[in-house]
Amino acid sequence: MNKIGIITINYNTEDLLEKFIGCIFKQTFSNWVLTVVNNSPGDDLIKEVINKFDDKRLILLSVNENIGYSKANNLGFKYLLDNKIINEDDIILVSNEDVLIRDKMLLAKSVKSIKDLKCSFLGPKIINNDGTFMFPHLKKVNFLKCLLHMGNNGLVDKIFGINRSFKKMSSPLKVFLLNGACFFCRVSDFKRVGMFESNTFIYYEEEFLFRKVRKLNIDVVYDPTIEVYHEHSGSVKKSFNILKKKEFVYEGELHLLTKELKVNKFLLSLFKLERSIEFLLMKLLMGIRFLFKKNKQ
Repeated sequence: MNKIGIITINYNTEDLLEKFIGCIFKQTFSNWVLTVVNNSPGDDLIKEVINKFDDKRLILLSVNENIGYSKANNLGFKYLLDNKIINEDDIILVSNEDVLIRDKMLLAKSVKSIKDLKCSFLGPKIINNDGTFMFPHLKKVNFLKCLLHMGNNGLVDKIFGINRSFKKMSSPLKVFLLNGACFFCRVSDFKRVGMFESNTFIYYEEEFLFRKVRKLNIDVVYDPTIEVYHEHSGSVKKSFNILKKKEFVYEGELHLLTKELKVNKFLLSLFKLERSIEFLLMKLLMGIRFLFKKNKQ
Protein backbone atom coordinates (compact mmCIF):
# COMPACT_ATOMS: atom_id res chain seq x y z
CA MET A 1 0.00 0.00 0.00
CA ASN A 2 1.31 3.44 -0.94
CA LYS A 3 2.20 5.88 1.80
CA ILE A 4 1.03 9.48 1.49
CA GLY A 5 3.50 12.14 2.54
CA ILE A 6 1.47 15.25 3.39
CA ILE A 7 3.16 18.64 3.36
CA THR A 8 1.62 21.82 4.74
CA ILE A 9 2.94 25.19 5.90
CA ASN A 10 2.23 27.18 9.04
CA TYR A 11 2.65 30.94 9.23
CA ASN A 12 0.77 32.25 12.27
CA THR A 13 -2.21 30.06 11.35
CA GLU A 14 -2.21 27.51 14.15
CA ASP A 15 -6.02 27.56 14.43
CA LEU A 16 -6.41 26.64 10.76
CA LEU A 17 -3.69 24.02 11.02
CA GLU A 18 -5.39 22.33 13.97
CA LYS A 19 -8.57 21.92 11.91
CA PHE A 20 -6.57 20.54 8.97
CA ILE A 21 -4.73 17.98 11.12
CA GLY A 22 -8.05 16.96 12.66
CA CYS A 23 -9.38 16.23 9.16
CA ILE A 24 -6.38 14.03 8.37
CA PHE A 25 -6.86 12.00 11.56
CA LYS A 26 -10.45 11.25 10.56
CA GLN A 27 -9.36 9.63 7.28
CA THR A 28 -9.94 5.90 6.80
CA PHE A 29 -6.57 5.72 5.04
CA SER A 30 -4.00 5.60 7.84
CA ASN A 31 -0.69 5.06 6.02
CA TRP A 32 0.30 8.73 5.98
CA VAL A 33 2.83 11.08 7.50
CA LEU A 34 2.26 14.82 7.88
CA THR A 35 5.12 17.31 7.77
CA VAL A 36 4.39 20.82 9.02
CA VAL A 37 6.93 23.37 7.82
CA ASN A 38 6.81 26.19 10.35
CA ASN A 39 7.50 29.57 8.78
CA SER A 40 6.41 31.40 11.95
CA PRO A 41 9.03 33.16 14.12
CA GLY A 42 8.64 30.71 17.00
CA ASP A 43 7.54 27.13 17.70
CA ASP A 44 5.61 27.44 20.97
CA LEU A 45 2.11 27.73 19.47
CA ILE A 46 2.64 25.12 16.77
CA LYS A 47 4.04 22.64 19.31
CA GLU A 48 0.90 23.08 21.40
CA VAL A 49 -1.20 22.07 18.40
CA ILE A 50 0.95 19.06 17.50
CA ASN A 51 1.12 17.86 21.11
CA LYS A 52 -2.69 17.74 21.25
CA PHE A 53 -2.62 14.91 18.72
CA ASP A 54 0.45 13.14 20.15
CA ASP A 55 1.20 11.02 17.09
CA LYS A 56 4.55 10.04 15.59
CA ARG A 57 3.16 10.56 12.10
CA LEU A 58 3.31 14.33 12.74
CA ILE A 59 6.68 15.94 11.93
CA LEU A 60 7.60 19.55 12.67
CA LEU A 61 10.25 21.30 10.58
CA SER A 62 11.22 24.56 12.25
CA VAL A 63 12.29 27.19 9.74
CA ASN A 64 11.20 30.14 11.91
CA GLU A 65 11.20 32.66 9.09
CA ASN A 66 8.75 33.20 6.26
CA ILE A 67 10.50 31.61 3.28
CA GLY A 68 7.27 31.40 1.28
CA TYR A 69 5.19 28.63 -0.25
CA SER A 70 7.60 27.17 -2.79
CA LYS A 71 10.73 26.93 -0.65
CA ALA A 72 8.80 25.59 2.36
CA ASN A 73 7.07 22.84 0.35
CA ASN A 74 10.36 21.89 -1.31
CA LEU A 75 12.00 21.70 2.11
CA GLY A 76 9.25 19.43 3.44
CA PHE A 77 9.45 17.17 0.39
CA LYS A 78 13.25 16.86 0.55
CA TYR A 79 13.12 16.09 4.26
CA LEU A 80 10.65 13.23 3.75
CA LEU A 81 12.61 11.81 0.83
CA ASP A 82 16.14 12.29 2.21
CA ASN A 83 15.19 10.67 5.52
CA LYS A 84 13.54 7.75 3.71
CA ILE A 85 10.19 8.48 5.36
CA ILE A 86 8.68 8.20 1.90
CA ASN A 87 10.12 6.63 -1.24
CA GLU A 88 9.72 7.22 -4.96
CA ASP A 89 6.83 4.74 -5.20
CA ASP A 90 4.76 6.77 -2.76
CA ILE A 91 2.46 9.78 -3.16
CA ILE A 92 2.59 13.28 -1.72
CA LEU A 93 -0.25 15.62 -0.89
CA VAL A 94 0.62 19.30 -1.02
CA SER A 95 -2.07 21.23 0.83
CA ASN A 96 -2.72 24.61 2.37
CA GLU A 97 -3.50 24.51 6.06
CA ASP A 98 -6.77 26.36 5.38
CA VAL A 99 -8.20 23.33 3.55
CA LEU A 100 -10.97 21.29 5.17
CA ILE A 101 -11.56 17.64 4.23
CA ARG A 102 -15.09 16.49 5.00
CA ASP A 103 -14.93 13.19 3.13
CA LYS A 104 -13.30 10.57 5.38
CA MET A 105 -12.48 8.51 2.30
CA LEU A 106 -10.66 11.30 0.44
CA LEU A 107 -7.11 9.97 0.84
CA ALA A 108 -8.17 6.44 -0.10
CA LYS A 109 -10.17 7.70 -3.09
CA SER A 110 -7.27 9.83 -4.31
CA VAL A 111 -4.76 6.97 -4.20
CA LYS A 112 -7.21 4.77 -6.11
CA SER A 113 -7.93 7.54 -8.63
CA ILE A 114 -4.23 8.06 -9.38
CA LYS A 115 -3.85 4.34 -10.06
CA ASP A 116 -7.06 3.93 -12.05
CA LEU A 117 -6.48 7.04 -14.18
CA LYS A 118 -2.77 6.25 -14.56
CA CYS A 119 -1.79 9.85 -13.89
CA SER A 120 0.99 11.41 -11.85
CA PHE A 121 -0.69 14.63 -10.68
CA LEU A 122 -4.27 14.67 -9.38
CA GLY A 123 -6.31 17.64 -8.22
CA PRO A 124 -9.66 17.59 -6.37
CA LYS A 125 -12.58 19.96 -6.74
CA ILE A 126 -11.80 22.88 -4.40
CA ILE A 127 -14.85 24.71 -3.05
CA ASN A 128 -14.31 28.05 -1.31
CA ASN A 129 -16.20 29.03 1.81
CA ASP A 130 -18.24 31.56 -0.23
CA GLY A 131 -19.41 28.86 -2.65
CA THR A 132 -17.00 29.76 -5.45
CA PHE A 133 -14.49 27.30 -6.89
CA MET A 134 -10.72 27.23 -7.37
CA PHE A 135 -10.49 25.86 -10.88
CA PRO A 136 -7.57 24.19 -12.67
CA HIS A 137 -6.33 25.58 -15.99
CA LEU A 138 -6.57 24.02 -19.43
CA LYS A 139 -3.88 26.23 -20.96
CA LYS A 140 -0.75 28.12 -20.04
CA VAL A 141 -0.88 31.77 -19.02
CA ASN A 142 0.18 34.23 -21.73
CA PHE A 143 0.95 37.96 -21.49
CA LEU A 144 -2.63 39.12 -22.08
CA LYS A 145 -4.08 36.74 -19.50
CA CYS A 146 -1.47 37.87 -16.99
CA LEU A 147 -2.12 41.56 -17.70
CA LEU A 148 -5.89 41.19 -17.34
CA HIS A 149 -5.80 38.84 -14.30
CA MET A 150 -7.50 36.10 -16.29
CA GLY A 151 -7.32 32.58 -14.90
CA ASN A 152 -6.65 33.54 -11.27
CA ASN A 153 -10.10 32.52 -10.03
CA GLY A 154 -10.76 36.16 -9.20
CA LEU A 155 -13.24 38.88 -10.15
CA VAL A 156 -12.28 38.91 -13.84
CA ASP A 157 -12.92 35.19 -14.13
CA LYS A 158 -16.34 35.57 -12.47
CA ILE A 159 -17.35 38.43 -14.80
CA PHE A 160 -16.29 36.69 -18.01
CA GLY A 161 -17.02 33.13 -16.88
CA ILE A 162 -13.45 31.92 -17.40
CA ASN A 163 -13.20 28.14 -16.91
CA ARG A 164 -16.87 28.02 -15.85
CA SER A 165 -17.25 24.67 -17.64
CA PHE A 166 -15.34 23.09 -14.74
CA LYS A 167 -18.16 23.96 -12.34
CA LYS A 168 -20.59 21.46 -13.90
CA MET A 169 -17.97 18.83 -14.68
CA SER A 170 -18.62 15.43 -13.10
CA SER A 171 -15.89 13.19 -14.53
CA PRO A 172 -12.06 13.39 -14.53
CA LEU A 173 -10.33 15.47 -17.20
CA LYS A 174 -6.71 15.96 -18.25
CA VAL A 175 -5.66 19.57 -17.63
CA PHE A 176 -2.56 21.73 -17.80
CA LEU A 177 -2.47 23.05 -14.24
CA LEU A 178 -3.87 22.20 -10.81
CA ASN A 179 -4.43 24.70 -8.04
CA GLY A 180 -1.61 24.75 -5.51
CA ALA A 181 -4.01 24.89 -2.55
CA CYS A 182 -4.40 21.10 -2.70
CA PHE A 183 -3.10 18.42 -5.08
CA PHE A 184 -1.65 14.92 -5.05
CA CYS A 185 1.29 13.63 -7.07
CA ARG A 186 3.64 10.70 -7.36
CA VAL A 187 6.89 11.26 -5.46
CA SER A 188 9.00 10.07 -8.39
CA ASP A 189 7.52 12.65 -10.78
CA PHE A 190 7.59 15.56 -8.34
CA LYS A 191 11.28 14.82 -7.91
CA ARG A 192 11.77 14.44 -11.67
CA VAL A 193 10.33 17.87 -12.50
CA GLY A 194 12.56 19.53 -9.91
CA MET A 195 9.85 20.50 -7.39
CA PHE A 196 8.56 24.08 -7.14
CA GLU A 197 10.30 27.12 -8.63
CA SER A 198 12.15 28.46 -5.58
CA ASN A 199 12.11 32.07 -6.83
CA THR A 200 8.34 32.38 -6.36
CA PHE A 201 7.03 33.32 -2.91
CA ILE A 202 3.28 32.69 -2.77
CA TYR A 203 1.71 33.18 -6.21
CA TYR A 204 2.34 31.71 -9.69
CA GLU A 205 4.30 28.75 -8.37
CA GLU A 206 1.78 26.40 -10.07
CA GLU A 207 2.40 27.99 -13.47
CA PHE A 208 6.13 27.29 -13.25
CA LEU A 209 5.67 23.78 -11.87
CA PHE A 210 3.18 22.60 -14.46
CA ARG A 211 5.12 24.09 -17.35
CA LYS A 212 7.93 21.73 -16.33
CA VAL A 213 5.41 18.90 -15.99
CA ARG A 214 4.09 19.57 -19.52
CA LYS A 215 7.60 19.51 -20.99
CA LEU A 216 8.06 16.00 -19.62
CA ASN A 217 4.64 14.86 -20.92
CA ILE A 218 3.46 13.85 -17.47
CA ASP A 219 -0.31 13.39 -17.12
CA VAL A 220 -2.21 15.87 -14.91
CA VAL A 221 -5.85 15.11 -14.07
CA TYR A 222 -8.59 17.15 -12.41
CA ASP A 223 -11.01 14.82 -10.60
CA PRO A 224 -14.26 16.58 -9.55
CA THR A 225 -15.50 13.41 -7.83
CA ILE A 226 -13.05 14.22 -5.03
CA GLU A 227 -13.87 17.37 -3.04
CA VAL A 228 -12.17 19.56 -0.46
CA TYR A 229 -13.27 22.86 1.06
CA HIS A 230 -11.09 25.92 1.28
CA GLU A 231 -11.16 29.00 3.47
CA HIS A 232 -10.16 31.15 0.50
CA SER A 233 -6.89 33.02 1.25
CA GLY A 234 -7.47 32.22 4.92
CA SER A 235 -3.76 31.95 5.67
CA VAL A 236 -2.86 35.07 3.65
CA LYS A 237 -5.63 37.23 5.13
CA LYS A 238 -4.52 36.40 8.67
CA SER A 239 -1.00 37.68 8.03
CA PHE A 240 -1.08 40.28 5.23
CA ASN A 241 -3.28 43.18 4.14
CA ILE A 242 -4.69 43.42 0.62
CA LEU A 243 -1.84 45.61 -0.63
CA LYS A 244 0.83 43.22 0.60
CA LYS A 245 -1.03 40.35 -1.04
CA LYS A 246 -1.09 42.36 -4.26
CA GLU A 247 2.68 42.88 -4.01
CA PHE A 248 3.21 39.12 -3.75
CA VAL A 249 1.04 38.59 -6.84
CA TYR A 250 2.99 41.28 -8.70
CA GLU A 251 6.34 39.67 -7.85
CA GLY A 252 5.10 36.31 -9.16
CA GLU A 253 3.74 37.88 -12.33
CA LEU A 254 6.96 39.79 -12.97
CA HIS A 255 9.02 36.64 -12.52
CA LEU A 256 6.78 34.79 -14.99
CA LEU A 257 6.93 37.55 -17.60
CA THR A 258 10.71 37.95 -17.45
CA LYS A 259 11.92 34.39 -16.89
CA GLU A 260 9.34 32.18 -18.62
CA LEU A 261 7.48 34.33 -21.16
CA LYS A 262 10.49 36.57 -21.84
CA VAL A 263 8.32 39.49 -22.98
CA ASN A 264 9.94 42.47 -24.71
CA LYS A 265 10.67 45.80 -23.01
CA PHE A 266 7.56 47.50 -24.38
CA LEU A 267 5.17 44.85 -23.01
CA LEU A 268 7.03 44.77 -19.71
CA SER A 269 6.74 48.57 -19.42
CA LEU A 270 3.04 48.36 -20.26
CA PHE A 271 2.54 45.75 -17.56
CA LYS A 272 4.42 47.79 -14.93
CA LEU A 273 2.45 50.93 -15.80
CA GLU A 274 -0.89 49.13 -15.49
CA ARG A 275 0.07 47.63 -12.14
CA SER A 276 1.33 51.02 -10.84
CA ILE A 277 -2.06 52.57 -11.66
CA GLU A 278 -3.80 49.63 -10.05
CA PHE A 279 -1.77 49.98 -6.84
CA LEU A 280 -2.49 53.74 -6.73
CA LEU A 281 -6.24 53.22 -7.14
CA MET A 282 -6.24 50.56 -4.42
CA LYS A 283 -4.43 52.89 -2.01
CA LEU A 284 -6.90 55.70 -2.75
CA LEU A 285 -9.85 53.35 -2.23
CA MET A 286 -8.43 52.10 1.06
CA GLY A 287 -7.89 55.71 2.17
CA ILE A 288 -11.49 56.62 1.35
CA ARG A 289 -12.78 53.60 3.25
CA PHE A 290 -10.65 54.52 6.26
CA LEU A 291 -11.99 58.11 6.30
CA PHE A 292 -15.57 56.85 5.89
CA LYS A 293 -15.22 54.50 8.86
CA LYS A 294 -13.56 57.21 10.95
CA ASN A 295 -16.35 59.72 10.25
CA LYS A 296 -18.96 57.08 10.97
CA GLN A 297 -17.47 56.50 14.43
